[in-house]
Amino acid sequence: MRSVLLVDDTGLFRETGEALLRRTHCTLLTGSTGSEALTIARREKPDLVFLDAEMSGMTGIDVCRVLKADPAFSHTPVIIACDGDQCEEDALRAGASGVLSRPPEETAFFESVRKYLQVFPRDEARSPVGWSLTFWRDGVQYEGTIRDLSRGGLFVRTPVRLPIGARIEVSFDVPGDKPGRTVVAEAIVVRMGQEPDRGMGCRFFRLTSSARSHLEECLRLLELGEVATR
Repeated sequence: MRSVLLVDDTGLFRETGEALLRRTHCTLLTGSTGSEALTIARREKPDLVFLDAEMSGMTGIDVCRVLKADPAFSHTPVIIACDGDQCEEDALRAGASGVLSRPPEETAFFESVRKYLQVFPRDEARSPVGWSLTFWRDGVQYEGTIRDLSRGGLFVRTPVRLPIGARIEVSFDVPGDKPGRTVVAEAIVVRMGQEPDRGMGCRFFRLTSSARSHLEECLRLLELGEVATR
């Protein structure tokens, strides 16, 4: 199983990182100091490292420099969150594979994980459906149709084009004779479908316990053929 190490002393990107990586098959490692970063890295040998350049004491750039001097980490990608051009130059000179803005922009963080680990596999079997769906981004409401659905995400047929990594809120009703079965969740766009399959593949980012319960019941009924797919 791939592992990702996130280290910062202010929670700079830990919350976003934990939420994103929760939807992958990665092991998430976290630390809050430079010395802790080195200890964890040497013990766990992570496949990808994210560091904050401005940690107190040993900075992320210092940690990167030490790691890259060790042959065991010469090929381990290290991404550093930086603030300003000089910081970015220093990070790259220290051996960083890439830099992020500080605070990190979610799409860029997401793309770094995809680029270096390619660990956003599709979930369990997807159930084909044709249900209406409403989604929002930055307060703007859109409409679409769910093409298929799984525990981990869905594909939405829509003419709307959003960037990979965009966070959206989705809402759809589960058909049937039981009212109030609405699934509301935060999701992340992981791919854009091209013609003739125009739309976007999304992974669930955050589900309430009730939404998770509705989703599980929905998938169970779909498997049994006891709920309309259109």
